[in-house]
Amino acid sequence: MDCKLVSQAELPQVMELWDYCFEKKDDPFFRFYFRDYCLQHNLVAGGFSGEDGHLQNMLHLNPYSILLRGQEENVPYIVGVATNPADRGNHLTRELLQYAFRLLRKKDCSFALLMPVFAGIYRNYDFAFCYNKHVYEMPLEDLTVPAPLGNLQVKHYGTYSRELFQDLYGALADGYNGLPVRTDFQWDKLLTVHQLEKLQAAVAYHGDEPRGYMFYQITEDRTFSIQELVALTPDAKRALLHYAKGHRSSASRLYWEAMEDDLTFLDLADADRAGRIKPFMMARCFDAVNALYRYEVPENCPDGQVSVLLQDGLLEENNGLVTLAVDSGSLYLEKGTGRPDAVISMAAFTQLYFGAYTFSQLVEAGKIRMNAYAPDMLTFLDRLFPRCVNFINEYY
Repeated sequence: MDCKLVSQAELPQVMELWDYCFEKKDDPFFRFYFRDYCLQHNLVAGGFSGEDGHLQNMLHLNPYSILLRGQEENVPYIVGVATNPADRGNHLTRELLQYAFRLLRKKDCSFALLMPVFAGIYRNYDFAFCYNKHVYEMPLEDLTVPAPLGNLQVKHYGTYSRELFQDLYGALADGYNGLPVRTDFQWDKLLTVHQLEKLQAAVAYHGDEPRGYMFYQITEDRTFSIQELVALTPDAKRALLHYAKGHRSSASRLYWEAMEDDLTFLDLADADRAGRIKPFMMARCFDAVNALYRYEVPENCPDGQVSVLLQDGLLEENNGLVTLAVDSGSLYLEKGTGRPDAVISMAAFTQLYFGAYTFSQLVEAGKIRMNAYAPDMLTFLDRLFPRCVNFINEYY
């Protein structure tokens, strides 16, 4: 298989495979994506047959920047992973991922994002869940939250522009890690798709000041589905949820994928409606040393040193024994020697770097192997890589 970036001449093959696996050609998103976005703003990696040149598989690399531990990182979002039906069963995804990761390493990227349809496929390639959501599903009448206090009102918008939402979304950077940076371009792209899919918007105001917003739609099966809810205050969130509940004449159920740390369940009368945690977005590191060179040591991290063996079964160049040393708030890397203190797969390293789980949690889960139990080392690494609350809400 010949792996390369797809050109405009090869785009029709990409469109055919997308039509077979995802949205059909007459779908509004398909038309928007291939008319206004694909190959203009992203890259497509394709695997082509060495015999007849047909497209065997593909993946799309959509550009994103996220705020990862206080720093802005370019982290491509992998979408549209698909294999020609006649070529399935030959494990071609591995070779295409290797090609894509090596290409991205040359572009000074260290991580990629991916939202899996089936996580088991990507776990084989060291992708790991780094984002979760708190999912609420219930009859709409069971959405029992206190009435908001103060002079709050909610306004509905059938059409809308980014100016309504971007400052409210930007405020999330103070509390959430891994947050995508929504530029004007990203906002316009997002809202274009929202309106193609007929999503409505509601904004909660305190006087003339916006305090929160909600994107939603009422589906054919009478579900009030909240696509995104951002609120600066508890009362703004309650006002938006009261607005949702006011749709009981046109919707009978609520579906909402809230932020992982959402506490709305504390207000619900029925504990059975408390919801569940759903793993949402995976990530994968393909240049661990480069990522560590950019890592900023947290303020409360003590001095210390540890030797770790980083293991990557996909990219030989991403393996290595590394000594991490913190001295007076700075992180120093050296090539390690001898027996490592811990062995870390690339999946576990990604979760550790993103702050999805602490070092101790990953050890307890069997995701990191320590060669000897050392409480001081556990404490040091937990402080070096503290837990974060991650949030992302992008779908392509």
